[in-house]
Order: sequence, then structure tokens, then C-alpha cells
Amino acid sequence: MTTHTLHSGITRRQFMVGAAGFTFTVLVDGCAALRTEERGGAALGTAPADGSLKVNAWASLSTDGTIYIANPAVEMGQGSQTAIPLIIAEEMDADWSRVVIVPAAPDDKVYGNPGFRGLMYTAGSATVTGYWDVARTFGAQVRRVMMENAARKWDVPLAELSTEPSAVVHAKSGRRMSYGEIAAFAQIPATAPAIKPEELKNPEQYRLIGKDVMRVELPTKVNGTAQYSIDVQLPGMLYGAVLRGPVEGTSPVAIDDAQARAVPGVMRIVRMPFGVGVIAETPWAAFDAKNALKVTWDRRARAFGHDSDKAIPVYSAAARDLNRAGKPWDTAGDIAPAMRNAVKIYESEYVCDYSYHAQMEPLNSVASVSPTGDACEIWCGTQSQTMAVAAVAKALGIPVDKVKLNLT
Repeated sequence: MTTHTLHSGITRRQFMVGAAGFTFTVLVDGCAALRTEERGGAALGTAPADGSLKVNAWASLSTDGTIYIANPAVEMGQGSQTAIPLIIAEEMDADWSRVVIVPAAPDDKVYGNPGFRGLMYTAGSATVTGYWDVARTFGAQVRRVMMENAARKWDVPLAELSTEPSAVVHAKSGRRMSYGEIAAFAQIPATAPAIKPEELKNPEQYRLIGKDVMRVELPTKVNGTAQYSIDVQLPGMLYGAVLRGPVEGTSPVAIDDAQARAVPGVMRIVRMPFGVGVIAETPWAAFDAKNALKVTWDRRARAFGHDSDKAIPVYSAAARDLNRAGKPWDTAGDIAPAMRNAVKIYESEYVCDYSYHAQMEPLNSVASVSPTGDACEIWCGTQSQTMAVAAVAKALGIPVDKVKLNLT
């Protein structure tokens, strides 16, 4: 048996391997550690290479054939990091093995989800359905630009051209030109070409959508090289931990931090609107100090005394009262007259317990603020890139373009 060293040094994951390490290594060497060209899939990157041709906000091409596709969604285990670029690549007729997926800039105006109020927000099972039409259209526009440039180069009608993965083909003359070759001389139109719905691919033409395509992030999760924000180490960094109130909406009234301050390595105790923060030289000092805090909380929060079982009949009655004003997230049509004029009404009641969105990694983030306080770089897992950047900018009183986000 041949084994491969994936990376050197001891990480927090290796600490947890223990006796299962040999089995884990066999699994990695057998599948997930394959290079991109060996497994025929796309790769992950941080940004398009310098000198690449930007066709639109979603795709850039290099003369070596590499295709960079911007991903507006965040990966939370549901495959969004693969799905949206794959849809774009499908309509581009891109060679998936030459695709490098890069994170889209935090900009709602450019990358906002049409199916989620125009926000860069990965939630509500609305990512694929929300981006479906625009992703296909943007991909088709790139394909069209490649074909138009090839038509001019060969001096042939556009209608005589077709595409195959990452190449434009002129069947009559037997000529073929790769997207990388076209990128060397391509002219990008000032206005993107209009793509009609009927010009998009039919399902029977799909090469990628609906096929067995490996999610791009899986190998790094299996071999332990995926970076989480909790892995980030910076020179001289401090660690923070927050003791939050027992229920949402409560604030600290009195704080006894004597024992917390006595923990070696504790630098500062910070009162916050929703809790008490601890800043320390090590994470363990921060955790110990947080646990040593004695806090008296106000009782303003409505959730004090809440009983989930007793709340069910109250919620049910509210749901059945169609005259009761609600706070709709989204609307379509006018339900009140429709219900009044309905010929027949079917009623059913569904009750479920609260389901906590548990994440495998402890919620955390890392922030590196410039010495002058006018810029910041952050590493975090988030459902909304623009909200994360806006929150940091607001806290520091700086423009959002001075905040660099690294998704983990």
C-alpha cells in the first residue's frame, strides 16, 4: 500500500484522529485527496489570476484555459459553493475541470439573490431557485461573447458556430478554438448580449446539471486542509469570549468580575448591551474567566417564563385567526378576499418542535484591525457576506470597502 503525506505539523483535527488515523488515511488516499485533474472537477481559489479577462462580474478567463467563476453563496454543507458556479458553467459550456470557483465580492447590487430580497444571504432553501435564472443567463452571455469573437476572427456567420466544453467549433471548416485562445484577443462588448429564455439549454442538453458532480469543498473537509476561522493564527492576537444573557433581549444589570479578573492572562472585561465580554491572551483564559463571571440580568425580555408547550395552543389560535395582523416575510396576491370567496377550504394544522441550527464548529471569527483603525480584515463563517462586512464597518466607524472578508 502506498501512502501520501497530506500536510505536516499537528493540527486540531489530527489531535482528534487517534486510533482511527490509519483508516482515515486510507479513505483520503482512496478518493478525496485526488488532484483536480484526477477527479475531473472544479477547484477552489481566492481570486482570478492577474491578467485574466473579465467577461462579466461572474466569469473571467485566462489564456491558459482556466475559467474563474464567482460564487455569491456561502457553503454550509448544502452544496451552494458548487451549485451556482455549476449552473453558470453549464450555460457557458465550460470544461468543469478547468473551472476555479472564487468568492464573489460582498456587493448586494451585483451579487444579491433575486429570490431573497436582492440580498447576498444564503438561507431559506432559496439559493438555487433564486439564482437559477440569472446564473444561467450570465453563463450564456459568456458563451455568446466567446462565439462572437470567434466569428469575427474566422470571418464566419455566428449561426454556423457551436460550442463544446470550453471551445468554439466551426463544423463546416473543421476549425476549433478554445476559450483560452479566444481570451487572448477577445473584445468585451460594452453591453452584455441579450439572451432570450428559449436560447438557454434544454434539460436534455445538460452535461453538468443533474449529473453526479462532486462538491468542490468535500476533499478539503475530508483530508483536513479546509480552513475554518478558528484555525487562523495572527501575530500577537488576543482571544475573546462572550457570556450572553439567558434569553434574547436581556442586558446585564450588575457584574461581579472579581474572580474573572483573577484568571491569569485576562486583559479586560467588557460590558455589552447583550452580555459581558472577556478579552484574554489565550482562549482557555477567556473561557475560564467567562465561566467565573457573576451577572445579574434585567427582566425586560419577553421570553422570561416562556413555556414552549403552553405556547402551542396560543400560536395555533393566532394562525387560525385570519383577521389578526401579522408580519409577512413575503406576499403574493391577497389572501383575505381569496379565502372569503373560496368555494371550498381545506384545513390542517402542523406542529413541530423548535429545531436548533447546530453547526459542527463553534461559532467564531477573527478580526485584524489596522494600527490606525481605518481598515480591517476578517475571517468568519456567515450566511450573509454583506451583513458581516457592514457589521464590522459599523462597529469600527469605517467604510465597508475598508473591510476585507475571508469566508471560512
